[in-house]
Amino acid sequence: MMKINNIILGVALLAGGLMSCEPYEDYIEDFDYTIVYFGSQKPLRTIVAYDEMEFKVGVAMGGKRTSEVQEYADFVVDPSLLEDEAFTGGNEFVLLPESYYTLSDDSRMLIPAGKYIGDITVSLNRENFTNDPDATSNTYALPIRITASSLDSIASGSYDDLGNVINPPKNYTILVVKYISPYSGTYYHKGAQVELDENGEVVNEVVYNNQDLIKNATWNLSTITRNQVLTPQVGNNQSGSIILTVDEDSNLVSISTEDDQIQDLQGQGTYSEDESAFYIEYSFMKNEADYLVKDTLIIRQAPELDLGFEEW
Repeated sequence: MMKINNIILGVALLAGGLMSCEPYEDYIEDFDYTIVYFGSQKPLRTIVAYDEMEFKVGVAMGGKRTSEVQEYADFVVDPSLLEDEAFTGGNEFVLLPESYYTLSDDSRMLIPAGKYIGDITVSLNRENFTNDPDATSNTYALPIRITASSLDSIASGSYDDLGNVINPPKNYTILVVKYISPYSGTYYHKGAQVELDENGEVVNEVVYNNQDLIKNATWNLSTITRNQVLTPQVGNNQSGSIILTVDEDSNLVSISTEDDQIQDLQGQGTYSEDESAFYIEYSFMKNEADYLVKDTLIIRQAPELDLGFEEW
């Protein structure tokens, strides 16, 4: 009797398994139509100002479970997108000048067989782009619109009879691009500071130098220009800031300031490409006290590793 019950149970489980597979069949077929679209309508690309400044922009394909043939999406750079607040969100972006970039293809993105994304490479002209003071902020945009495709449809959005958005359009992207200095980033900060009285006598000396590098305080050096960065503090984490300017040929570092707290600033230093480190010595007066500082700034990680996907 038990054997018969086991057989009946086995048949029931098999039948149930077969029946449970039937709804799954609905999900293993392609959709009724294929579509091409931009994954983000408001991407922000921050590029480190190395010798080669390149990045990719591309489209995605939907509606297919497998990609067996090459597809394409034709596009144009469409400045009119920057004139519509519905697309810009009220931001007043400036069209990226043609002299600032080149495209690996001026009109078509190819989606290779076996892939679901097709892209082109945007190459920035380093000299032209980084010599523009506005290029360090969210100023310049590259507006791109899909015009045609080998796929069935383009994600142009859908609207009701009153013009209200049902599905937002994804047939365009407004790509904002800016740069940061290769000398920017988070640095471990160590060194020594000497405070002098009005007679030049040592009043106080502080050494901030932990042998375990990662236990030292950190400074975030922010971009001013391609070869200029701004410190968040001075000396032993005092309020104030200095500007480090790197001569790209000699790696000599000049030190200046626009901070009213810092007076009589003098100093210089060097930048080590091998170590990605600043070695600087400087003196200044603050609150009627004189200071001598010897600092070492060692990069925590390459600045591009601090970057991730962003939207404006």
